[in-house]
Amino acid sequence: MPYCVNCGVELNSDAKRCPLCGVRVVLPPSLRGNSDTSTQPRKRDIAESVFDKGLWIQVTSTLMVIPALLSVVVNVLSGTGLSWSLYVVTALGAVWVWCISPFLFRRNIVPLWIAIDSVALLGLLAVVNALSPRPGWFVPLALPISASLSVLVLMLVVLTKRRVLRELHIVAAGLLSLGLFCLIVEGAVDLYLTQVLRPQWSLIVLAVCAPLAVVAMLLQRRRAVVEDMKMWLRM
Repeated sequence: MPYCVNCGVELNSDAKRCPLCGVRVVLPPSLRGNSDTSTQPRKRDIAESVFDKGLWIQVTSTLMVIPALLSVVVNVLSGTGLSWSLYVVTALGAVWVWCISPFLFRRNIVPLWIAIDSVALLGLLAVVNALSPRPGWFVPLALPISASLSVLVLMLVVLTKRRVLRELHIVAAGLLSLGLFCLIVEGAVDLYLTQVLRPQWSLIVLAVCAPLAVVAMLLQRRRAVVEDMKMWLRM
């Protein structure tokens, strides 16, 4: 029951003035007799930030187009034609794709924009390979390394979003992926330079990552450890 703030007399839930001293009574809605006593809000009181995707794409495009055009003009006016400016234009184009790919669709489909970013990276490397004085390294070197990195990241993202990997299982999968990626990198470099596959440093990385991955998977079985780690990370 509410009480008068002036004289302390007990009031009815629908009283508008104190019957003793006449002071006006102001009651919160939750204490009024004809109000909904539920403490839950009628609407979700959540402030959602509005991100203008169209504006972001326009600003990003402007920031990429201006330096690209300037580099082309300077390159042409210097009398060397289109030489180094092609590197700048290609790099800015790849950065533009990376910046806007998450905002091209209504839903943020992470695997899709990772695939788009991977294609942009491969396109950048292909152009650099074509313009370099010693081409020929794209297919045997850049392509397997870039493609393997994209595939490993894409698999981790998909398995995590589908809840196949959880908590420390994600850590274990990431460690194993790192070791496997190092093997691919060293193998591609060896085959490109010497045509002989002799893994060395990548085996060391894999030998370190594999036991840590096993430890992470074993710790995942102990829920108490996982919960303690969550509490520690929130601090």
